[in-house]
Amino acid sequence: MRLSRSAGYTVSLMCSKYDPQHEAEAAMRRAAASEGADRQRLIQLALAWHQLARDRREERTD
Repeated sequence: MRLSRSAGYTVSLMCSKYDPQHEAEAAMRRAAASEGADRQRLIQLALAWHQLARDRREERTD
């Protein structure tokens, strides 16, 4: 099982409980409504979810 570690979160790439693209979009919506350090944290979280979505797409094409 491969693990991805970004922004302090470890997520199993095999887990299908979450849709990483949906999570990335939701984090960006929350970031847009936030300010300061909270906004930056949410942007980093969105980027981590986006990378996870990209990794999943690449694994499916390999």
